[in-house]
Amino acid sequence: MTSTPATLSAYDAHGLRLALAQAEKSYAEGGIPIGGALLVPGDQDAEGEGTVLGAGHNQRVQRGSATLHGEISTLENAGRLGAGVYRRATMYTTLRCAPIHLPAT
Repeated sequence: MTSTPATLSAYDAHGLRLALAQAEKSYAEGGIPIGGALLVPGDQDAEGEGTVLGAGHNQRVQRGSATLHGEISTLENAGRLGAGVYRRATMYTTLRCAPIHLPAT
């Protein structure tokens, strides 16, 4: 396992690890290795990792979809949540969000 910089919070490190695991899943499926995770602070466990709302990966190749980017897959897996939840949440991706998805994150 790779180490994380000392300046990275447990919350951020957890989100990035989850996104990376999703990217690895996409790669193993023959897809583009991009993953995402959506976390919200609060209700944190002892490690301060927060609550995972959803995680997903790019499935454009696997499903022949023009829209299943990693960010969209993550949001779909999180399900329909109230706007207040999304305002508090942080989206982690292994690649900078595509500009088309920025309003959704």
